[in-house]
Amino acid sequence: MRLKPKDISGFRDKVILEQGGVCWLCEIDLKTVTPCLDHNHETGKIRGVLCQNCNGIEGKIKNLARRAKREKTSYDFVVKILAYWNYFSAHQRPEFHPTHKTEDEKRLRRNKKARDKRKKKIGG
Repeated sequence: MRLKPKDISGFRDKVILEQGGVCWLCEIDLKTVTPCLDHNHETGKIRGVLCQNCNGIEGKIKNLARRAKREKTSYDFVVKILAYWNYFSAHQRPEFHPTHKTEDEKRLRRNKKARDKRKKKIGG
């Protein structure tokens, strides 16, 4: 059954109720954001209701996974990313990337910038 544009709002509200009033992905209350009736762009089938933020990100992930997948499907690629993240969360290497900053290093840098800005303002 193909929805008519005039039916979207009522159908979206019905799906929101079925989902308990929250975004399927981030679980934010859909009354507080712009809800989007999400659909599969290949089949046209409606999947659910996402907040506008998650709807946009889901599309970007799909497009990026399509580009990166090589011989796999986009779905296979995303599953592999999740496995990769899970594995290295449990098996962390001891080395740090040279550009990584700890929260303390970031705080010290912000404080230095603020001091320098104040100093410049007083002296200028």
